[in-house]
Amino acid sequence: MFSTMVLCIILLLLLVYLGSRKPKGYPPGPKWWPILGCAIELARLRKETGYMFRTCSALCKKYGPVVGLKVGIDRIVVLNDHESVRTMLTNEDCDGRPVGLLYEARTFGSRKGLVLVDGNLWIEQRKFVLRHLRDFGFGRQDMVMIIQEESRSLVEHIKKLINNERNNQINESKIHCNNNEYDDGQIYKLIKRDKANELELMDKYGKSEEQLKSSDLYVDTDKYVQINQIDARPGTIIPMHNAFGITVLNTLWRMIAGKRFDVDDEKPIYLQEILTQVLTEIDMLGAPFGHFPLLRFIAPEISGYKSFVKIHQQLWDYLKDELDNHKATFTPGSPRDLMDVYLTVLNSKDYSNTFSESQLLAVCMDLFMAGSETTSKALSFCFLYLVLFPKVQRKAQEEIDKIIGRNRLPTLDDRTKMFIGRTLNIPHRAQRDTTILGHKIPKNTMLIVNFNRILMDESWSDPEDFRPERFIDESGNIITPAAYFPFSLGKHRCMGENLARNNTFVIATTLLQAFTFSIVSGEEPSIQDFVDGVTIGPKPFRVMVSLRS
Repeated sequence: MFSTMVLCIILLLLLVYLGSRKPKGYPPGPKWWPILGCAIELARLRKETGYMFRTCSALCKKYGPVVGLKVGIDRIVVLNDHESVRTMLTNEDCDGRPVGLLYEARTFGSRKGLVLVDGNLWIEQRKFVLRHLRDFGFGRQDMVMIIQEESRSLVEHIKKLINNERNNQINESKIHCNNNEYDDGQIYKLIKRDKANELELMDKYGKSEEQLKSSDLYVDTDKYVQINQIDARPGTIIPMHNAFGITVLNTLWRMIAGKRFDVDDEKPIYLQEILTQVLTEIDMLGAPFGHFPLLRFIAPEISGYKSFVKIHQQLWDYLKDELDNHKATFTPGSPRDLMDVYLTVLNSKDYSNTFSESQLLAVCMDLFMAGSETTSKALSFCFLYLVLFPKVQRKAQEEIDKIIGRNRLPTLDDRTKMFIGRTLNIPHRAQRDTTILGHKIPKNTMLIVNFNRILMDESWSDPEDFRPERFIDESGNIITPAAYFPFSLGKHRCMGENLARNNTFVIATTLLQAFTFSIVSGEEPSIQDFVDGVTIGPKPFRVMVSLRS
């Protein structure tokens, strides 16, 4: 018994020792400690820099563009420059997606969906979804019309908010005037000239009959702040960091589930809010419970496991209700949307084992998340920069007035300039032993791209300055630098790239055509501070939105 216990302890220590040794030829990086790997060093650097992407950039400066890490059970290689990233993205050995608890818990025990799968499942499902989404407008002119309709709906929603604000100001002004001792809320008062009224006026204003003038019969509007506010250009203050979620979601959801949401619909707003929450609790490297799976039993709340599962369950339940409604109203031969087309396959006698109801729900969840999260954040960053760089905003509006005017909605034919954010930063996985720029990458190593380092490094000279003209040559043509690929490269290039580009252009242009966006007094937002997560987003900020004169 004693000898068995000693043997188990020796084997455990041997496994711990071997787990702390770096594979031969592995990229340079911080020291690995038993069990923890380099988690302590990463935590220290993140505390110093504030963000995981800056932590990876700091490691890049110390160890080079290809940095080798280990966190818990996961080997992770972070790529920080254009050459290493392009090499990885075009290497078929690196086309896998990560495996582990984090990537299975979201779909309750098995990898499903489109975003976090690979192999035959990914090939078949991606091909099917893209082909049938096109039947309902994806990538065609019908899609542009949907985007235009949703953009117009957002404009009308904001105009309604502005009108409500204006009415509130008028009502407050009336209340103020009605409570005034000397007037009844009218701008001017024609008073019947009789002796009693003249004596009353002299008593109130201290004037003799000879001193009374016609001007005494008018209220001085300069003394009434409310009246001046009503005369000013109508506007209202709105939160801008989350203004686009429903609009962007609708452009895809109408093709997936055949329905749209109102801009102020509480249910999808809530679902998007909790999704944003869970995506901020995960960073570009993953989550604590993914690196240390035992934490789901030992510390489910602190590790984030409990909230991760709970939030995905809420979204899953919502999608299941939608699927049940489709099944109840399904008419064979008359598909209304992607869900119906998928149900047609499931109702057939012979179909691939990659198809299932749970796979359909996972696909819908991926599209719900990826289809709204990234583009919404790109648009939020776009308008953050537009309010901080008002000259750029005015220049964009001048171009809109010149090319489009004010009497019609923008179309893709009007597109000359584009502000683009970035796609979800989904890790890759080495499907077999391979190399990247001479470094050995063992099978199942997770591969992370530090897009922020590439898109915001010193090679851009002044990356923090909002200068759209940096992408325009002397002849006025759009130029795309080799280091600029926000939608990734290779087989896993973002499947929603065209939708994201079209959404960004049409929505931003439609809003700039109708409104001017400016900083709220005393609330200047920052471009240095972000909300960290799978994809970074601007911190909550508000803007003053006013109708263009």
